[in-house]
Amino acid sequence: MTLLRCAPPVDERGCQPTCDELEAAARMVHVDAVTVYNAIQCCLPTTAGPRGRRFVLGQQRILEPQGGCVGIEQRVIVALPGCAPCPGDSS
Repeated sequence: MTLLRCAPPVDERGCQPTCDELEAAARMVHVDAVTVYNAIQCCLPTTAGPRGRRFVLGQQRILEPQGGCVGIEQRVIVALPGCAPCPGDSS
C-alpha cells in the first residue's frame, strides 16, 4: 500500500521550503503512516469469516521527497481463500 502527498516545492525564485513547511510535511507523513497502520490493524482482520483474514504486516518506510511527492509505503501479505470455483464456473 502506498500513500503519496505533495511535498513542499522549491519556489519560483529557487528558494527552498521554509522550516515550518518542511515540519508540517514531515508531521503529515508520520500521521499518514500511523493512520495506514491503524486502518490495516483495525479493518483487515474483519474482512473474512469469523476468524478474520490472515495477514502479516511487513516493513513500512517513508518515501523521500521526489518529483514533488512524499509518502509512505506499507508492505502487507494477505492470505487469499483456497482454490474455489470462480463465480459462474459450471465445472
